[in-house]
Amino acid sequence: MAKAKLSRDQKRKKKLDKRRKKTEVLVRLPSDVRSLSKRQFDAFCFSRHPMARSTADEKQWFIAYDKKILATLFRDVIDNDYGFVIMGRDSRKMFRALEVSKTFRPNELDARNELIKAIKKYKNDGQSFYPQGDETKLTNELFEPVVEREKLNPTYIALAEEPRMEAARNLIKEIVYTFDDPDGHYIKEFQTHGFDARLWELYLYIYFHDKFTQVKGNAAPDFHITNGMQEYLIEAVTVNPSKNATRPDEDAPEDPEKLRELLNGYMQIKFGSPLYSKLKKKYWEKPHVQDKPLVFAIHDFHSTGSMTWSRTALMEYIYGFRASVVDGKPQMTRVVTHEWKGKSIPSGFFNQPDSENVSAVLFSNAATITKFNRMGKLAGMGGDNVKILRAGIRFNPDPEAIAGIPFNEDIDSPEYTESWSESLVMYHNPNALHPVNPNDFPDISHIFTCDENGEQGFFQPYDVLNSASFVISTEEPVPELEQI
Repeated sequence: MAKAKLSRDQKRKKKLDKRRKKTEVLVRLPSDVRSLSKRQFDAFCFSRHPMARSTADEKQWFIAYDKKILATLFRDVIDNDYGFVIMGRDSRKMFRALEVSKTFRPNELDARNELIKAIKKYKNDGQSFYPQGDETKLTNELFEPVVEREKLNPTYIALAEEPRMEAARNLIKEIVYTFDDPDGHYIKEFQTHGFDARLWELYLYIYFHDKFTQVKGNAAPDFHITNGMQEYLIEAVTVNPSKNATRPDEDAPEDPEKLRELLNGYMQIKFGSPLYSKLKKKYWEKPHVQDKPLVFAIHDFHSTGSMTWSRTALMEYIYGFRASVVDGKPQMTRVVTHEWKGKSIPSGFFNQPDSENVSAVLFSNAATITKFNRMGKLAGMGGDNVKILRAGIRFNPDPEAIAGIPFNEDIDSPEYTESWSESLVMYHNPNALHPVNPNDFPDISHIFTCDENGEQGFFQPYDVLNSASFVISTEEPVPELEQI
C-alpha cells in the first residue's frame, strides 16, 4: 500500500517537533558549576537592584569556578520568555553583571542550556575579578583588623576566629562588600567599640535590601530608602551598657518578682535614654528628611542576653500603658513615670514634645551573631561539623492566649525556616505627622496604638518573641548557649 504524502504544513510540524526534542535534552552541569537555592544565591548577591526583580522572575541560580561566578536564569514577566545573567566580582569583590542573554528563549530549559554553554568561557579566562571602571572606593574587608589586637572587641574576635562562627563570618563578609559607608568609620567601629551598633545597622541593611532602594549621599539618618512610591528615613539606635558607676546595669534575676521590677522601671529608662537623645537631634529639620516618615530603629544590647527578656518594657514606655493579667484577664493601666534607683523619666515617648515628627519605632531583639550564624548556615556558608539548635517562644495567634508557644528546633531540619523579617515589630505613632504605611513593611508585626482598650495591631502568626541557640561543634562536642 502506498504511503500517504505529507502536506507542507505537516512536514514543517514534523521538523519543528524533531528540533524541539533535541533542545529538550537537559545539559548536565559541569562538576565545577552547581545549583543554588534562592536563599544561598541571595547570601552572595546583594548588588541586585530590588526594582529590577519586579520584571525578572528568577527561576534557577548557579555558582561556578570556586565562587568567582554567579548566574541566574529568569523569566521576563513582560514578554514571558527566558534569559539569564552571568555575574562576576568587580574590584571591590561585589558581584555584578558581566553578561545578559543576547537571545531570549521560549522555555526555561532552552535558556538553562544556553546559560551552561555561555558560562564556560569564564572558567579559564585568567581573571579572578572583573573591574567595571566605576569602582571609586576600596573593598570593605571587615575581617582585616585596622587596629591593634588589644583594641579589638572580644565579640569581634570570636566572630573572626571561632570555628563555630564560620557561617556568620562568611555571610557577613559577602554582605559588607556591598555596604555603603558614607562617613568611613564603619569597619573600625565594627572591630572596636561600636560592634553592636554596626551589627544592628548591617541587619537593617539586609532587611531593607529586599524591598527598598538605598538613596545615597546622606550620613544621617543612617538609612534613606525608597520603594519607588514612598521614601523613609531610618535612624538606628542601640541600648548600650551603662558607663555610670553609680547606676550599673542590672542582670536578669531568676526571681520572677525581681524581673518584674526591672520591667516596670529599669528597662523603660534604658530604652528611653537613647530614644530621647535621638529625638533631641531633630532630624526632621534636615532638608532631605522634611515631609517624609522618620523611623527610629532600636535594639537592646545593654547586657548579655538582655534581648531575650526586655522587649515588653519598650511598648510600655512608648505608649505609656502597662499590660497585666488580673483574674485571668488582660488589663491596661496608664503609667505616668518610670523610676529606678533615683532616676525618673516621663512615660509615653509618643506624647513627648516634638515626637509627632517620629513616625514609628522599629524594634528587634534578633540582630545578634547567632542570627547571622543561623542564616549563614541556612545559606550553605558553614561547615557540616557545626550544628545549631534553637529554643524559644513564638507568638500565639489565639486571641484568648496570654502566653506564647515554646519551641525547640534543629536548624538542619528540612522543615526549618527563618527570615530576616522575623522578630521585627513596628510601633506606630498615632500622633505622627507623616505616618508609615504598614503595607510597605508587609512581613513584620505592627502595633498601631496601645491605650486603656488594649493594643491595636497584629503580630505575624508564630513570630519569634525570643530565643536562644545552642551552637555545637562535632570536633568540640560541648554545647554553648548563646543569645538570640
